[in-house]
Amino acid sequence: MERSPRPSPPAAVLAAVLVTDALGRVLLLRRPDGRWELPSAAARPAEDPAAAAVRALAEVCGVAAAAVRPAGVFEDGPADGSAGRAEAARWHVFALSAHAPGALDRLVLPRHATHAWFFTDNLPGASPAAVRFLRAHAPARPHLPRPQWLATTPRAWLCTAAVVTAPDGRLLMVKSRVREPDRRPDAGRWNFPGGVLDSHEDSPTGAARELREETGLDRPPGPLLAVVWQHPAPGADHPIVQFFHDFGTAEPAVVRLGCPDGEITDWAWFRPDEELDAAAGPDRGYAARQALAARASGRTATGAYPPGPFEARR
Repeated sequence: MERSPRPSPPAAVLAAVLVTDALGRVLLLRRPDGRWELPSAAARPAEDPAAAAVRALAEVCGVAAAAVRPAGVFEDGPADGSAGRAEAARWHVFALSAHAPGALDRLVLPRHATHAWFFTDNLPGASPAAVRFLRAHAPARPHLPRPQWLATTPRAWLCTAAVVTAPDGRLLMVKSRVREPDRRPDAGRWNFPGGVLDSHEDSPTGAARELREETGLDRPPGPLLAVVWQHPAPGADHPIVQFFHDFGTAEPAVVRLGCPDGEITDWAWFRPDEELDAAAGPDRGYAARQALAARASGRTATGAYPPGPFEARR
């Protein structure tokens, strides 16, 4: 006898407040795990979401508000980093102007590390669902004097990665020394030889430098295989744009790998399948397979880490 599938548990109901200042910037609070979020609280049983939003301001910011106005609703889940919860969440968002009576100039933050104000085109590591909502509902950036505009333009980590394979198709990966305390989810995982680009350094030059510094392999950079964009991780606050360059094939039994400054502690060769996913994480495994597919096709892959698909482009 076939059993009917269990119904999905109802989404948690959260009440949040979209607070803006006179410039149109949005107030976000930083959780201890590094993720940024709107002032919010879980709605109590039978509690009106608007009343829960007013209560949230008092509980998480120490600010009393007389009333808020509806701004919209969005949903996110564990994959979107929904407030650290394992279940899906439904956010009821209400708006409040910071230059109304009771302006948010003094905050008491019992649950958060800090707060800051952001334009919606330069948001930090909030969940993707929250970013989409804020981009759609918060005020647009005003025209600013050039010095202010330059100081608030979006930033990104520009990184390189060197793709080196063995004759049997295995990928060369490295493991960095873990600095304590490092609580990032990927701390201690295997990674591509590579790193952040230096100032005034293009991606082929940076990839060759990182490969030489982290493995001792000194070879010229090959074609650009993939350009990958990744959503800001908790605690990083900026997206990552990573350039994958082809450095050809090396024989594991012949090459001598080393790292003079001790930053890299180990080297290994992984098959670009479940073995690499387990060692480096599914995001890097996915990016590796896209880079190798681009090598085979001669077409550079561009796109984002999952769930956004790559697109092959000439």
